[in-house]
Amino acid sequence: MRGRKKEYFSHEIPTSAVRVVTSICADYDRRESAIKHSAATGSVLERYVELNRAVDIALYGIEPGLRDILLRDVSECVGYNKSAAACQLSKNAYYRRRRKLVYDIAVNLSLL
Repeated sequence: MRGRKKEYFSHEIPTSAVRVVTSICADYDRRESAIKHSAATGSVLERYVELNRAVDIALYGIEPGLRDILLRDVSECVGYNKSAAACQLSKNAYYRRRRKLVYDIAVNLSLL
């Protein structure tokens, strides 16, 4: 296995799982648009709904004002210094919430 494992809440998540979660978050808006405008049908639509539901369930555990910011930060690999949440959270609180979001999405997608 290439790369270094990262520890999230005393569980180790492989870097590959973190990359999968990042790419799913990056594609969230496109899937949401396809669902709303009926651009996808059949099994593709079901998969889009399943993926977005996994992200939505994980986002539900985060404060409403930070949900969009953290989703964007995870999808664009933005850190605390360039995040819009920097003025609302301390550095440690930001990274705790971000790690929890990544962990919850990975669990919801059965990557762990």
